[in-house]
Amino acid sequence: MPSSSFRWRPRQALVWWTGGKDSAWALYLLQQDPAWDVLGLIAPVSETNGRALLHGVRSEMLEQQAAALGLPLQLVPVDWTTSQREREAAYQRALSAARAEGLEFVVFSNLSSEPRRERKSLGVGRIGMEAVFPLWRRDSREHAKELEAAGVSSWVCSVDTGAVPAELAGKRYDEVFVDALPKAVDPVGENNEFHTFVEWAPGWHRRVPVSATRRIEVYDFAFAEMELVDQDERPTGDAGAVKTLPDGADPFSYFERLARVRRYVDEHLVEDLDGDSVAEVAAMSPGGFSKYFRQHVGTTFVVWLAHRRVERACRLLQEHNDAVGQIGYSVGFHSERTFRRTFHDHVGCSPSEYRKRWLEKRVPVEPA
Repeated sequence: MPSSSFRWRPRQALVWWTGGKDSAWALYLLQQDPAWDVLGLIAPVSETNGRALLHGVRSEMLEQQAAALGLPLQLVPVDWTTSQREREAAYQRALSAARAEGLEFVVFSNLSSEPRRERKSLGVGRIGMEAVFPLWRRDSREHAKELEAAGVSSWVCSVDTGAVPAELAGKRYDEVFVDALPKAVDPVGENNEFHTFVEWAPGWHRRVPVSATRRIEVYDFAFAEMELVDQDERPTGDAGAVKTLPDGADPFSYFERLARVRRYVDEHLVEDLDGDSVAEVAAMSPGGFSKYFRQHVGTTFVVWLAHRRVERACRLLQEHNDAVGQIGYSVGFHSERTFRRTFHDHVGCSPSEYRKRWLEKRVPVEPA
């Protein structure tokens, strides 16, 4: 009998891109999963003014996000005054081209809305594609905390003034914003109470630094106009002018202050480290260092430190046969449970599974 062989390949998908925090997190989760290969983004915009249908952010801003991600973006012009059925027909026509090229999956970022999940699943199903919902059934409050812990940086670009005070449009999406929401409002805006625009998330090659320049109230909505700003317009703990990081540059190589921090952390990784103690290495106040680090690195020091420890753990899992708990301890985790949880959050699998994959394939699965 003639021999046959099966060649495995990851599932290829497009992400339905809103430019918001949940789209960014759904994309990030799939990019950590070797079973998926995200090939691009697709976003509906108004055919009259080129703004995103959900929240009115200009399409140029969505293009900036796509460039920061290194993914192609397809804009789908839609007449927002038409019926839901007509809009969905426009979406299906746009997706049909991707389906013709062999793509089978479209990724959406809904958490709990059954009607929207059903509508989207039926819509893409009509052209032979399957809807995927990586965030489905997540607890909204825990999801909000996870975004904050991961250093996702986003701004509230629109609010439904029937649910959220208009003055919250243009605020940074963070714990302060969530605490200011009326009790009946979902913490992540799952019911369209508000929408966000992301300027950085894990896996991005660079930031898309923005600020809200003005607020516009139309009917029952308040929109914050998002404008790009230069990095050197952002506050920092450094005195004098702020050195701007060129696109694609490594901040730890470009800024001597951060280079010192990285060297110190690598030499003392097993010790108890925090932003306050490391601020002395950077010759800054704790508060100034916190702002400086997040501005130039795009995440908090605590999140980066955990990532650095996990990177070291990956190398040790490849090179040594020590117990998982011992490896966790050797990179600064004093609890095996904490090490396993943090490792999974950054890599997408357990330390044991990572080692197993490495031994089987000799191909490292590096943290994002």
